[in-house]
Amino acid sequence: MAKGGDVMNYLIPTGGWVIYEDDFESIIYDEGVTPITKKAFTDALSNFDQIKAQETADKAAAKAALLDRLGITADEAALLLS
Repeated sequence: MAKGGDVMNYLIPTGGWVIYEDDFESIIYDEGVTPITKKAFTDALSNFDQIKAQETADKAAAKAALLDRLGITADEAALLLS
C-alpha cells in the first residue's frame, strides 16, 4: 500500500514539500513549488499500485524492444555492462 510520501515523490519528484502520514492537509510546500490538488493526490494514492505496475510493465517492454533491436539477450547486455 502506498504512503503519502510515495505519492508526493511520484507527483512532485523534485521535492520541495513535506507531508505527514497520508494527510493531504498536512502538506507544506517550499516557496516556488506549485501545490497539487486534493483530487490529484487522492486519485494517485488510490491508484498508486496500478500506476507503478504499469510503469514497470512499460519499462520492461521498452527494454525488450531495445534488446530485440540490438539482437542480443538480457544476459549478453549484462555482460557488456559489467
